[in-house]
Amino acid sequence: MPVDVATVLQVEDLSVRYGPVVALDRVSLTVRPGEVVALAGENGAGKSTLIRCVAGDIRPEQGRMSVLGETLDPGARISSRSGIAVVWQDLALCDNLDIASNVMLGAETRRLMFSETRFHSKAAEVIERLGIGLPSTSTIVAHLSGGQRQLVAVARAMRDNPHLLILDEPTASLGVAESARVESLAASLPAQGTTVMIVSHDVEQMFRLADRIVVLRRGKVVAEVLPEESHPDEVAALLSGQPAEGSPRRQLSRLQDLADQLASASPSSGLTLIISALAAALGIGQLCVHVREGSAMRLAGHVGLPAHLVRRWADLQVGAVVRSGALREQPASGDSWGATLPSGWEMIRRDARQSGFKTSWSLPFTSAQGDSGVITILSEEVGEPTRDDIELASLYAGYAANALERDRLLGELTVRNRVLETIREVLQALAGPAALEVSLQVALRALQAGLGARYVAVVTRRTSDADPAFRAWVGPDPDASGSAPSDLLEVARRSLGGRPTAGSRPAGSRTAGSNGAADAGEPRAGQQYMVAEFPAPEGRGALVVRWDTNPAAFSPAGVDVADRRAVIDDAASSIRLALEREESERAQRETMALRSSQALQRQFLSWLSHELRTPLTAICGYASSLMAPDVDWDAESQRRFLERIDSESARLGRLVEDLLDFSAIDAGLLRLDRDWCELPLVLEAARSCLPSPLSASVALSYPRDVPVVWADHDRLEQVFVNLFDNAVRHNPAGTTVNANVSVAADGAVTITVSDNGRGITPERLSSLAGPGERRGRSGGSGLGLSIAKGIVEAHGGQLVITTSEQGTLAEVRLANTHAEAQAS
Repeated sequence: MPVDVATVLQVEDLSVRYGPVVALDRVSLTVRPGEVVALAGENGAGKSTLIRCVAGDIRPEQGRMSVLGETLDPGARISSRSGIAVVWQDLALCDNLDIASNVMLGAETRRLMFSETRFHSKAAEVIERLGIGLPSTSTIVAHLSGGQRQLVAVARAMRDNPHLLILDEPTASLGVAESARVESLAASLPAQGTTVMIVSHDVEQMFRLADRIVVLRRGKVVAEVLPEESHPDEVAALLSGQPAEGSPRRQLSRLQDLADQLASASPSSGLTLIISALAAALGIGQLCVHVREGSAMRLAGHVGLPAHLVRRWADLQVGAVVRSGALREQPASGDSWGATLPSGWEMIRRDARQSGFKTSWSLPFTSAQGDSGVITILSEEVGEPTRDDIELASLYAGYAANALERDRLLGELTVRNRVLETIREVLQALAGPAALEVSLQVALRALQAGLGARYVAVVTRRTSDADPAFRAWVGPDPDASGSAPSDLLEVARRSLGGRPTAGSRPAGSRTAGSNGAADAGEPRAGQQYMVAEFPAPEGRGALVVRWDTNPAAFSPAGVDVADRRAVIDDAASSIRLALEREESERAQRETMALRSSQALQRQFLSWLSHELRTPLTAICGYASSLMAPDVDWDAESQRRFLERIDSESARLGRLVEDLLDFSAIDAGLLRLDRDWCELPLVLEAARSCLPSPLSASVALSYPRDVPVVWADHDRLEQVFVNLFDNAVRHNPAGTTVNANVSVAADGAVTITVSDNGRGITPERLSSLAGPGERRGRSGGSGLGLSIAKGIVEAHGGQLVITTSEQGTLAEVRLANTHAEAQAS
């Protein structure tokens, strides 16, 4: 577990001599809990001597050492120093023993020695706790690789959870893969409460693992380096006795870091990063950068600039573009070199002097595309910048010029992407499965957002003498439900009034009168329009876009005129195709409907001819037989022939009546003779119309308080006769039919007719839409269910028929008709 102390190891003024050779010269070192500290130094720098002193292998001549706040006895051996473990470079493993014996070496208790299983389990626990991938603990160490041997040595050192683990050249003789395993283990130890000190010649390894690097040279600590603030080359320079601060390598490192930051930073922060890096490279605290925007220079970023100068220098009106070169203002001489200050830049010099700066110098820069700016450096000390400072600032000015170019290109790319995305959204909306009215709204909304417009509308005109009308439009309020501005219609009318032109063109905005107002329906002052005409089905159309030039209102969103025209032209072409597709689909639907109607007519005529021919054939046949001159029929035969003629005549009459009823229902001309009707009487009358053997199978059930209904008694009776007849004639013998009446709370009445037969087939159910149902044994016209449905609907009700294997259920729902009766 992590220890709650300020330091794990404290070394103060430690000195060691080997005869006349000074190995350590008053070395002081502090190692804090949870750190990974690396000792760096060339051979003979004193690294090994220092760790041998800590381990108790060497007695120092002077100095003091403490672990976890307790002073160490300089002469005590490592075995008596609890909390410290060392893995020496030679590992000190017993090659003839297995992994378990090496891990537990020196900790073999009597209990472990008497049980080989417990012995190996204990060793395995240590290895598993460290997450070390090793073979079986019974493997002989001599058979292991170099990396595995190193891990065994670390496991033995970590067996008792030391507070400080010292690793002496842990990967000196290992390959890349084995070194990575050892480094991974070393990096994980601080999380388990062990502080790590690494002695190594591998500078790259130190930067990968260490939180702090202590550099030893000739027995002295010459530097302590934080890896995140340094570079391996600087440590290499310290090892060889070269200064690290201010070196060209440090400047190169800063430039490399700056390049990495610029690659991942947002464009808006590029100049800020550059001037911050320049301030650090020059070792100054105040500088700023201005970039040209039109005729002004805008303050794009600064470091340490006083607030009052930030306000004054936010926007500067200057003259000609500055030439490349360094410009400076120094009160001592007033000289300048390389270029001249731009017109209006004198305020910079004056304000700098008044703010206490003794020296100011500026560095103009220009990108390849002409974007320009100026970097201004301020100093509170008198003195000219060195040539190195100017060259270094020029290098960063190049970065600034590239940043300006990057911002410009990125802005153009963003606008181009916005144009392409707008076109894509329009195409996607118009090509989708939604209805055209919906897809037009989506497409126009995408145009409005992509172009920064206030209003976008589609106007169509059927003929040259017809008035144009809005097909769709969108405005600034997504939830607006009012009418579109009339000026859009007027712009479209003017555009469509002449000869069609290909593509979009500006519809010039009218200048307002002296009173600052424009007529209603006229183009308004301070507004811009653009129109794209296109041929529309049976006429012409126009896509009208309106912008408000007021900066507080909608802006053109950074899209130039050419891009806007291209987007509007593409959108107009897509809308034209969508309108043509809609017209084509409408024509196709009409054609299909006409074909379906013709097919139904042919089917109806075929059915009608068949239905009429059957009874007529029977009538003609029996009549011809009776009138045959060469045959004398007896009275019984004549009576039978006349009955069949009467039956077929009645059937023909019913067919004609059904056809008339169906035609009246289909034309909406069915006349009802309404009166107050008692439903129980209607049902009784319908049941009595059935032949007596069949009527007995129909059971009626209704409450005593069934309300009277305002209806045509005979027509309702016709409905239930048909339902009862279908139920008893189209089912096996013995089928039971039940008719039940129920009254809802609102006075509506529902009559259900159900049977327990085999149910009506789906083909017969489909006959509710018209003629063609299969006739039953009664020889009906096949229009019964359709007529019944039409009669019920003429009463304002519903006829719903459902079928299943358990039978058929027909529901006749009649609404409360008292209000209708009173109105009549």
